[in-house]
Amino acid sequence: MKISLIVPTFNEFKIIKKTIEILSNFMKKEKIDYEILVVDDKSKDGTIEIVKKISSLDKRVKIIVRDSSPGFGSSLVDGSKKASGDIIIWTMADLSDDLNSIPKMIRKIEEGKDMVIASRNVSGGSRGDQNKLKAIGSTLFSRIARILFNLPVYDITNAFRAFRPELINQIKLENNNFAISPEFAIKAHLAGYKLAEVPTTYSERKIGEAKTKLFKMGLFYYKMLFRYWLKSLI
Repeated sequence: MKISLIVPTFNEFKIIKKTIEILSNFMKKEKIDYEILVVDDKSKDGTIEIVKKISSLDKRVKIIVRDSSPGFGSSLVDGSKKASGDIIIWTMADLSDDLNSIPKMIRKIEEGKDMVIASRNVSGGSRGDQNKLKAIGSTLFSRIARILFNLPVYDITNAFRAFRPELINQIKLENNNFAISPEFAIKAHLAGYKLAEVPTTYSERKIGEAKTKLFKMGLFYYKMLFRYWLKSLI
């Protein structure tokens, strides 16, 4: 079974080489067949050149340089549609994800689940050193979404997840930003796909700068949430 790791990037010159090395070493250690698809949004800092050099030496590392519809969400969708693996996993370039969750997510998919989210809100999971305000807002949002849509999971804002390739082709995703994460989970559930989660521990970015504005994104999340809820009532 082959795993496609989708890594969206935008100006990650300071960390992308380390990220690829850590991902590659982990997958080799776990004896998991894999490919790494770096999906770049026209970085201007040398990120593209670094990944191209790595990919010339390692056929399992590929780069997709996007030339339209910039955004985190669009990058994840584009990369997922071009993946060749039996399971697709979204993972972040900033090393915030606990890679030990990957084998657990794969096992859940093998057991019959369609999407498995690495959850910070279940027993054994932790938000680690995440910003307190961000952690509270994210947890509250997931709880409200769980009630509105009867979701079987507790952490829909974490992009770190595994899913079957057919989901990305069957579900129309609209958001080109970080709202892609809850949107994908909600729409997959409403479409009848089986969702599950495994515990994970989050780590804040240590190198580089975050690309999101907390308050602005929070407003966008809630507008999206209630728009989908109203649609579900019709």
